[in-house]
Amino acid sequence: MGKDTKTTILNQNRSQRDSFFKQIYEMMKHDKDIVIVVADMSTPIFDKVREDFPHRFFNVGIAEQNAILVASGLAREGKKVFVYAISTFMVMRCYEQIRVSQGVMKLPITIVGVGSGYSYDDSGPTHHMLEDISIMRVLPHMTIHSISDNVMARRVAEQSVSMDTPNYVRFDRHIRPDLYTDKDNLSNGFNVLKEGTDGYFVSTGIMTDEALKYCDEKVGVIDLHTLPCNTDELGKVIQDKKIITLEEHFLPGGLGSYVLEIISDNNLNTNVKRLGLKQEYIYRYGGRQDNWDYHNLNEENIVKEKNEFFG
Repeated sequence: MGKDTKTTILNQNRSQRDSFFKQIYEMMKHDKDIVIVVADMSTPIFDKVREDFPHRFFNVGIAEQNAILVASGLAREGKKVFVYAISTFMVMRCYEQIRVSQGVMKLPITIVGVGSGYSYDDSGPTHHMLEDISIMRVLPHMTIHSISDNVMARRVAEQSVSMDTPNYVRFDRHIRPDLYTDKDNLSNGFNVLKEGTDGYFVSTGIMTDEALKYCDEKVGVIDLHTLPCNTDELGKVIQDKKIITLEEHFLPGGLGSYVLEIISDNNLNTNVKRLGLKQEYIYRYGGRQDNWDYHNLNEENIVKEKNEFFG
């Protein structure tokens, strides 16, 4: 087995979070201003950070709102701050602090949340993150990175260090296959992973991997991984096409709503069908697939919707 093959396997079997913070750790060796703030979260890469950079790693305990405040103070002093916890607590519990410190004050903090959608399916509804795209994208100056694979995780880590505006990085909890290579250009905020003659699935995060299972010659796949994206370039791709947006997120304000805004604002001739989670909060347990079945995001219904919509 060659070195490149071993590297690929290692990357394939690493979580998006670990790929991201492994890259941050490597950059910390050369940039003394990078610091990490966590809220009672750990991972083996953090053990290495604590060992090698003990004065640049801060664990504030189960106090996510305080984590944002500590991160804000460090950012005001010129530090390049990454603040990390489970997505539901990092976003929902801290929303006012994020709104003031990052939205209003424009502090360049990278908010990192693990557990988008039903990632924490074994932990129940308190850990389900089904609203984050809608509430974070309305904040001024905020960029959302919805990570699709490990390659993107590393690239966004590199990009985040030099950003002068706040950004939110959302990870899936589970290990997923890589969709990109290091040579792929991610600068437009979206990538056409599979061309389609009649239209596309437009998806994000874990649902991009799902969409690739249902594409064919007529229906391709667009991974819309950064909000806001290059709307002019996206408009050129989807003009005169049919689009099915696919998201593990509530429909109001989510990915589908963002695509509809682009179509409306640019007067595009594009038909859209949105597939996502029902507009209700269901305090129900069950695995990820069980929840997808409940919200009709399973293979049977997606294929049915695709066939009906595209004829």
